[in-house]
Amino acid sequence: MAQKKINLIREKARIIGEKNIIIQEKNSIIQEKVNLIREIVNIAREKTNIVREKVNMVQEKTKIVREKGNIAREKDKIVDNDNIFDSIIHEKNTLIQEKDIILQEKNVMIHEKDSMIQPAQIYAKNNPNLSQYRANYIWMSPFGTNLYKNYLLRDLKKTME
Repeated sequence: MAQKKINLIREKARIIGEKNIIIQEKNSIIQEKVNLIREIVNIAREKTNIVREKVNMVQEKTKIVREKGNIAREKDKIVDNDNIFDSIIHEKNTLIQEKDIILQEKNVMIHEKDSMIQPAQIYAKNNPNLSQYRANYIWMSPFGTNLYKNYLLRDLKKTME
């Protein structure tokens, strides 16, 4: 009788040991996920900073174009009547070229924004409880990195439970 109890206790101890090993493996997987999420958040911060810098550059270039437009208008007042049309056309063409450059830079920023949305779309696809709209909002908001990180950590806590 005592031998049976000892055998049962040994079997329970073995099962508990196996469960502990499984729990440790799950914890290491969760830690890897947390590290990956941190990397994603850091990348998102870097991309957001790059986009902000580019927006500032575009705004500065827009100011320069406006100033050149103002200068061109003042020059038009001074220029002789014979040269007015030629100078206006030339200034207008240069302004159009500069506007095209600004539009190209804006398109590049839009493309970068779209590439930043992709991780949120992937996350939303993998998490049916999260709508695509919410994933995009979290990802692209000014405080998105913190919101996104908090949401992911909350989601991880739910999966751990």
